[in-house]
Amino acid sequence: MNVRSWLKNNKTLVDSLDAELILAHVLGKDRVFLVSHDEDELTDAQIAAADELIRKRLAGYPVAYLVGHKEFYGRDFVINENVLIPRPETEGIIDLVKDLNPRKILDIGTGSGCIAITLKAELPEARVCAYDISEAALEVAAQNAANLDVDLDALVISDLTSNVDLSDADVVVANLPYVNPDWDFLSPEIKKEPDLALYADDNGLALIKKLIDELAAKKYHGYLVLESDASQQKDIIKYAGEHGFKYQKTTELITLFLS
Repeated sequence: MNVRSWLKNNKTLVDSLDAELILAHVLGKDRVFLVSHDEDELTDAQIAAADELIRKRLAGYPVAYLVGHKEFYGRDFVINENVLIPRPETEGIIDLVKDLNPRKILDIGTGSGCIAITLKAELPEARVCAYDISEAALEVAAQNAANLDVDLDALVISDLTSNVDLSDADVVVANLPYVNPDWDFLSPEIKKEPDLALYADDNGLALIKKLIDELAAKKYHGYLVLESDASQQKDIIKYAGEHGFKYQKTTELITLFLS
C-alpha cells in the first residue's frame, strides 16, 4: 500500500487533516512530504503503526496527543497527556499582553509553557516567570523551552501564588482550569485531557476566584489577564471588581483587569 492509498482509505474514517498528521508522524516527515511522495510504498510496520493511531483517534484520543505536538502562535510545542492541548483561542492572550509593553510577566498554571514561552520569545526584553502545580507539566514546559531555545526567568512548582514572587510584576496571566464537568456541550475528546488542567468547582470558577483572592491579599498591583468561557465572564468581572480589579476589556475568551 502506498501513501496515497492509505490516506484515501483513512480519510473516510477520520478528519482529512488528522489522517495526514498521523501518517506524517509515523513517517517522521511533514505533511508536504506526503504530497510529494504519495506513491511511496509503506512498510508493514508503518501501516500497523499508523492504523493503531487511527484506532485511537476513533476512540476519541486527541490527535495532538497521538502525534505528540501542537502548534501555538506559529511555534511547535511538545504535548503529552500531562498537559492541556494549546488552543487557538488562547493565542489572544499573547496579542493582548504584547500591547501592554510589560517588564515582568507571571504565567500562573503554565502547563505546556506555551503562553510563557511564546511571550518570552515575542518580548525578549521582558522577564517571564512560569508556575504550575504539576511537576509533570513543568517537565513538559522545560522541554519546550529548551526545544525553542527560550530562557524563561523562572519555572517553578506552585499552587497558584504560593511560591510566586509578585515583586515588580506588572502582568499576571492565567489560563486556569475553568471547565464545569456538567456542561452538556463538552466534546468527548476533552475527557482525554488531564482533569487537573480542566475542571474546577463552582461552575468552573473556583480557581479563578482563588487566584483573585490571593492577588488581592498580597496587594498585587498590575494587569491581570484571564481566560474563561464566555458564559463565565460576567461573574468573573463582578467578583474581580469586588476585590479591587477594574475591568478593562474582553476579547473573545480573554478578559483584562487592572488593579
